[in-house]
Amino acid sequence: MDARARRSQARLRESVLTLAARIPITEISVSAICRQAGLTRDTFYRHADSPVDLLADALAAEIDPLIQQLPETEGAEDAARAVLRHVHQRAAIYRGAMQPSLAAPVQSNLELSLRRGTELWAQLHPEILPPAFASDEAAKRIAIAFAAAGAVGAIEEWLRQSDEDIDRAVELILAAAPEWWRARPVTD
Repeated sequence: MDARARRSQARLRESVLTLAARIPITEISVSAICRQAGLTRDTFYRHADSPVDLLADALAAEIDPLIQQLPETEGAEDAARAVLRHVHQRAAIYRGAMQPSLAAPVQSNLELSLRRGTELWAQLHPEILPPAFASDEAAKRIAIAFAAAGAVGAIEEWLRQSDEDIDRAVELILAAAPEWWRARPVTD
């Protein structure tokens, strides 16, 4: 993507996040996003199919750097806390994308980000996986999908409760998570 397209994408993302912090995503039009961004509809459609797709992309762009920081974290607790801080910071946006569950593109991108993070964590620390998962790629993918989807469901429930306590949410999500997901990696 060239520099101009990156700037347009950044302006569109910023605009949808600004609007979605005040208005449910289902009420935000392409025109409103374009006005906010100072861009044309043509430019919008070069970057997204709909406002909710753009919102999902913008939120994923904020989560992906958190996932990339996993090698520096000490365990699932740190990773969960980073994701929940993001969700807490953007709670109005996530709640505005719930009807009653997260809009499919937002939910899907969040789950995909958590899957990538869980896959990365398992690659970095294969010793945390039970033997049945470690030696069977299909089983490992199923376990990772289960953990990621469960975490998204827990995050949605946390959002419904309007709970502000990130530490408690981390504690509850990890208590409900599969034991291998919570395992501390072996350090030298």
